[in-house]
Amino acid sequence: MIYHSFPNVDQIQIYEKRDALPSSLPGIHTILAQLPESDNKVRNIKVRNFQGQSLFSIKTKDSLYTICGDTIQSIKPVTQATIDNIVKKWVDAPIIKVDTLNERDIWIMYSRYEKEMPIYKFYFNDEEKHQLYISSRTGEVQQFTNCEQRFWAWVGAIPHKFYVPALRKNTDTWILSLTIGGIIALITAISGIYTGVYVLCKRYKKKRKIGTPYKKYWYKWHHILGLILGSFLITFAFSGAMALQRIPQWVIKTHGDYRVTDSQLRGKPLAIDAYILDYRAIISEYGDVKTIEWSYFQDIPIYNIVRGNKEVSINASTPNIKELYLSQSQIEKAICRVHKDNGTLTLSLINEYEEYYMSRENNLPLPVYKVEIDNADNSLYYINPKTGDFKYLNQNRKAKKWVFSGLHYLNIKWLVEHPVLWTIAIWILCIGGSFISLSGVCLGIKYIRRKIRSFGYKLRKTRSWKYRKKRQGLN
Repeated sequence: MIYHSFPNVDQIQIYEKRDALPSSLPGIHTILAQLPESDNKVRNIKVRNFQGQSLFSIKTKDSLYTICGDTIQSIKPVTQATIDNIVKKWVDAPIIKVDTLNERDIWIMYSRYEKEMPIYKFYFNDEEKHQLYISSRTGEVQQFTNCEQRFWAWVGAIPHKFYVPALRKNTDTWILSLTIGGIIALITAISGIYTGVYVLCKRYKKKRKIGTPYKKYWYKWHHILGLILGSFLITFAFSGAMALQRIPQWVIKTHGDYRVTDSQLRGKPLAIDAYILDYRAIISEYGDVKTIEWSYFQDIPIYNIVRGNKEVSINASTPNIKELYLSQSQIEKAICRVHKDNGTLTLSLINEYEEYYMSRENNLPLPVYKVEIDNADNSLYYINPKTGDFKYLNQNRKAKKWVFSGLHYLNIKWLVEHPVLWTIAIWILCIGGSFISLSGVCLGIKYIRRKIRSFGYKLRKTRSWKYRKKRQGLN
């Protein structure tokens, strides 16, 4: 689990396989003119190149339209030839077989895959035994795995997270199963450490010595390690039970919203006339542009583009091409619109990771704006000035960070900053916890066997005694 997460198709790979947009495209108003007059409140626009056609996906209040850049042409349907061409881009190897999936399997368990059904699953006869999932409806790649990823998933992520299709297909049942499993583990850990301490105290009262009373290897080390690492087993079990649960409101009350949505901070969609920069100028400037999406941050129009295999945000408020960089005043304005006059705002630009903004992979962007609000929730934001993406925390969510991420993965700033110590700590806890669990199971099985043998012996002895008494009565 630490080194091999559940496999998922790499977004960078998806970007690399896409075709670049052509240099010749119509103006956006020409495209919008194709919409019905009764449905002209545009909320989102995205353009991409698919099957040699520039396709504009336009979302309005009530509908989603797809319009071809060449208004004379009709949109090409997704055919078997389309799928075959996509497959060749991803894997250059013989195909063993193709399955048509009408329901989710172990590698596509999330509900978002339902709308892509049926999905074609391709098996390849290459060295890495790749498997590729493609939506028959859109031609989009949904999943891409190899044999090594699948092996580590079966060993780690699948048993650890209960990623069983029968459970995972129903999110509520899956969450309940994880929570109940964590609670059972928590009760077991607490009862185990209680028993270990009880035995220790009992020995001290009798012999005035501190130490384990057990001589046999398994009993001795199960007792010793249980006393040393038992508290960590409790925290692992507790954090596992709380993995998909919120901190109860009676523990830490949330006064405002539990989470701030993207639409709350970014505001409402802007009119197309607010985009002063012509989107075609971006294609002329950069060349290798795969997609362009019309976005915004409050009153700032933005083009989110994919250039090569990287995402870049362009400020569209001027006719000159320049990458987005939000100012402090723009951030303050956005925050004030969300929180009104609720609390004093403190804003700073940070260039290093903090306790509530970090990752072991160091893949979070820097610098970011840190916004602290002195309100009942002690609201905290980390906002990327180059994209407008943000992370929001309140007191409840901060506590959840410690309860789950801190206790379960040891994602604590001091440890994360010392990767050698973090690795030593996590391996000691994992190996020690595994030994305690396995030895506990073995000792439990031995105990049950002894009880069964003892019961069988007493039963046989009772039957023999009754038989002798009966014979004596007959005589």
